[in-house]
Amino acid sequence: MYIFPLKGGFALPYRNLLDLHIHSDNSKDADHSVTLICEKAIEKGIRAIAITDHCECLEYEEYGHSITCRQSAFEARKASLVFEGQLVVTSGVELGNPVRNTEAVDDVMKNNFDYVVASVHRIRGKKKSFRHLDYTREANRPEFLMPRYFDDVIETVEWNDFDSLAHLTYPIRYYPDELLAQFKLSGCEEQIRHILKTLAANGKALEINTGSKEYKTADIAGCTHPYFELVKLFKELGGEYVTVGSDAHNANDVGSGMEKAMRMAEEAGFKFITLYQRRTPLPIRIE
Repeated sequence: MYIFPLKGGFALPYRNLLDLHIHSDNSKDADHSVTLICEKAIEKGIRAIAITDHCECLEYEEYGHSITCRQSAFEARKASLVFEGQLVVTSGVELGNPVRNTEAVDDVMKNNFDYVVASVHRIRGKKKSFRHLDYTREANRPEFLMPRYFDDVIETVEWNDFDSLAHLTYPIRYYPDELLAQFKLSGCEEQIRHILKTLAANGKALEINTGSKEYKTADIAGCTHPYFELVKLFKELGGEYVTVGSDAHNANDVGSGMEKAMRMAEEAGFKFITLYQRRTPLPIRIE
């Protein structure tokens, strides 16, 4: 493990820090511009970032994603020129529930992103994402919704037109601790194994996402999505590619938890984190 000095006298345990899941103000729930995000990334010693603004496919027209995603791609490409030599900036998109509106996917992909992240925020039969569900209702208990969630993830990974699967254990981010204490993911083990095996077989990446409740980071909440045992299982099942991302929705959170995520990948047996340019995986050594 290398220690290298940064301007201002700081030092980081990894010299190839990346953050490949960041939202700019082109996402309706994020705060800051691509420019400020880049400045913060450089300040923190990060070498490469991906701007992955939301494209919620079920709300594609309602949220105006044809415009916001085009603007996001433009700003990321502009930033890659402005900050050349200081920071690698790639253009990306987070496709939410892409299988359920492939026409939206076809339209947004005209922006020729470097990197495409797939996610499931809302399961079939629910009008709200996990972030906004009422967890006092019996019907929303994890033993009822988690199997349905993983079914939707299976459908997404079998669809296959993406680069990395975001926050595999996403609903855990929002469930109250008292409900999670009564629930074991072991009941969904076969679904999870199927997801990881499919990713591995198709040459897709698994993301280690450090975003937690209300976008607080793993450094604060102590949780990553997925957690270590599932990252290790992915490796054992033949997984080749992993990505890391803070899921920052605020420039101050850029890079948060990335050292933890990279350490987790290393301990799971991965030697590289994968950066994507023009949808092509580029291995960046963990060092």
